[in-house]
Amino acid sequence: MRSFRSFANDDRHVMAKHASIYPAPEELEAVQTLVSTVEGALKKVSDWMDGLNKYSGKISTGNEAADNTVVEDAAETTRDGTSVLCGVTRVGLVAKGLLIKGDMDLELVLMCREKPTKLLLYTISANLPLQIQTMTEDKYEVRSCAPEAAIRVCSTKDPQLILKITLSSLAMREDENTSMDKDEEDVLDRQKCQAALASLRHAKWFQARVTDLKSCVIVLRILRDMCNRLPVWQPLKGWSLELICEKAIATCNRPLGPGEALRRVMECIASGILLPGGPGVHDPCEREPTDVLSDLSAQQADAITHSAQHALRLLAFGQLYKVLNMDPLPASKPSPRLLEGVSSVKRLRDDVGPDDRDFIKRMKVLDWRMTDPNHPMNALMRLNQIHPGLQYRLLSQSGPVHAPVFTMSVEIQGTTYQATGNSKRSAKLQVALKALQALGYVLSVDGDVDSLSADEKSDGEGKNDRMSTSSSSTSITSSTDAQESRAPGPILTAGGKNPVMELNEKRRGLKYELISESGSSYDKRFIIEVEVDKQVFRGTGPNKKVAKASAALAALNSLFSGSKSTTNKKKRPNPPVSKDPG
Repeated sequence: MRSFRSFANDDRHVMAKHASIYPAPEELEAVQTLVSTVEGALKKVSDWMDGLNKYSGKISTGNEAADNTVVEDAAETTRDGTSVLCGVTRVGLVAKGLLIKGDMDLELVLMCREKPTKLLLYTISANLPLQIQTMTEDKYEVRSCAPEAAIRVCSTKDPQLILKITLSSLAMREDENTSMDKDEEDVLDRQKCQAALASLRHAKWFQARVTDLKSCVIVLRILRDMCNRLPVWQPLKGWSLELICEKAIATCNRPLGPGEALRRVMECIASGILLPGGPGVHDPCEREPTDVLSDLSAQQADAITHSAQHALRLLAFGQLYKVLNMDPLPASKPSPRLLEGVSSVKRLRDDVGPDDRDFIKRMKVLDWRMTDPNHPMNALMRLNQIHPGLQYRLLSQSGPVHAPVFTMSVEIQGTTYQATGNSKRSAKLQVALKALQALGYVLSVDGDVDSLSADEKSDGEGKNDRMSTSSSSTSITSSTDAQESRAPGPILTAGGKNPVMELNEKRRGLKYELISESGSSYDKRFIIEVEVDKQVFRGTGPNKKVAKASAALAALNSLFSGSKSTTNKKKRPNPPVSKDPG
């Protein structure tokens, strides 16, 4: 499984590529201005055509004679009291938000009540420039294109944009086998009108299923740019690519980042769904079962699949930038907090004099955990944090089996440090202590020595010490002083037994209660009380077990100090010597 760091690096490359292909704010503003202006002008054209129903005769529009003839004919066909134009809808890249640089195809669909005709197309194209002039001072060129059943509106200033307005009607969904009347010979191309209806369904489906998937929209823009760059991917551009991306990303059980989403789409295409005999891609916007990949030839499908597999190999080796046709990004910048710390140290060095600068140069910047005496970090951990990856070597082992002496060494920046100890661990610790002292670090030697276990300390270091406390006649007795005076190791009675077990033998059914818990996570302090013979005894310790033993030991010393230890055998009295009668 890939690490999250690699996915984050892919996200950086995908977002950088996306930023380079996303349209500039000026281009988006020009698109919005053009589309909004044409939509408003078409509304005025619809109102103008509805007004023709109220009048008879010729309508003067100020155009040339040829245009006047078209308008007069239109007036004759719109006297039935119904609105000719039903509405205008955004479709394609404008409705889906998939515009990229160099691919600014703008499309609108103008819905008509009846089947659109060439006469209606010419009428709208003749009046549309007049209505545009009433809304804006910008110049636009309007051209009618009957073979495409569309009107094109072109901007005359940069950025030069082209808006395509396709006429269609719900009446065009009738069976194509229906015989065409003479009156319908002037009807626009049926396939073009039906394609416009399909684009309406695609736009509604996209807004309902894909718009909320942010990664899907980003990946679609990336893949559209790839289709424009690579001729191999060109046949997949459009509706089929949108369906594949939605199926690949929406079926995941968790949100995906842009890099991981692109990888998932590539895996889907590389699996062979485009190849002959594959599952294909079902069109959800058609009544009949339709495969959107049916127009894709076997050669084209094989080429796209091979390209996706090659892209996956590059992704596996961390070369996504080659797939995106961009330069590799540099390593991520350090955090602002770290940069702030470096700048403050730099300012400090610039403000001091030359003598102090030499002293500061020899100083080491330590982490707060290394300078905190309460933090349980021994010399080995501190040295490993400063110089990670050090190799400790065993130079020699001497002494008898029951008291061996180990000599360890470590090399730091060309200097070798050596130390000995009664175990390998203690020898390594002594080497680390010596190295840190030589490097100029202030250490708490006691804390480092205490980190060793009891069997790794010197022979005479508190092995024979025992806990002893004075008895008290008060009802509450504390064993805090006794704990401070005892040596490391388990708490035992004078007879060498566990005080809790010995007290339980003398008084059954005792209950120990936790009174308080204080201290930080690495320096806990517990206080436990026990009631024996209506007297309360208290014990403290770094954990509950030690505090419980301390409380039991205090009770034993107070109540049973006069009794002999259970480990000492009772001496039998000597039998009386009978005097033999002389």
